[in-house]
Amino acid sequence: MPVRLPSIHLPNIPLPPQPADPPNLQDVHQARLFCERVENRVRFRATDVLAQQAATNDDAANAHLYFHRVVAAANQGQAGPADPQHFIQQVVQQLNNINQQFDAIDQRFNAMDQQFNNVNDHLGRVDDCLNRMERRQTDMTEMLYKTYNQGCADGTECQYKVIPFRLPDGGTELPQTVGLPALRDAQSIVNLTNAELNLYLNRYDIPRVGNLRRETKLRRLTVFLGIPWPLP
Repeated sequence: MPVRLPSIHLPNIPLPPQPADPPNLQDVHQARLFCERVENRVRFRATDVLAQQAATNDDAANAHLYFHRVVAAANQGQAGPADPQHFIQQVVQQLNNINQQFDAIDQRFNAMDQQFNNVNDHLGRVDDCLNRMERRQTDMTEMLYKTYNQGCADGTECQYKVIPFRLPDGGTELPQTVGLPALRDAQSIVNLTNAELNLYLNRYDIPRVGNLRRETKLRRLTVFLGIPWPLP
């Protein structure tokens, strides 16, 4: 009786030709090629893109069993396995090999995850370094503006530099962006309303208490800006 073809149906993998009775070397070769193709499809499970075309471990086992039946029939001149237990052991060995390949793939993915974690840690250190550099630049800009303002008298001929507010994230913003007048001369400081003056003190983080006199608040703000007190 001829060897029956396996009951395996996979996209783009045709079944081998019906072997002769008994099978010849070409039949053995075709059975082996079919077995290898099914094995390759089992490996597709490792990728999401090709998962729908993947073969199962049962498909691989049936393909191996078919191959060994063809070999046994070719060797003995009859269709059918001479030692089923031997075939099963070989199929189990092949499946173990496939599982080992999956383990190797998992190890590679774990190594890639570790590399990504290392890159993220490095980027975090770079970000911290950039934040420190940005804070230093803000400190230098503030110091230069205060030094510049000391030589501007009342600001009418040479206007004061506007010192930006510092933000919690390390950035800065100009007072004008939050609706406050730009302090470019002595008169603009004197003309501040009480609410504007208090907001300036808060945003510059200048210490104050609620019962301070207006003159004291103006003096603290002026000194912070680098402008000599009393105002010219």
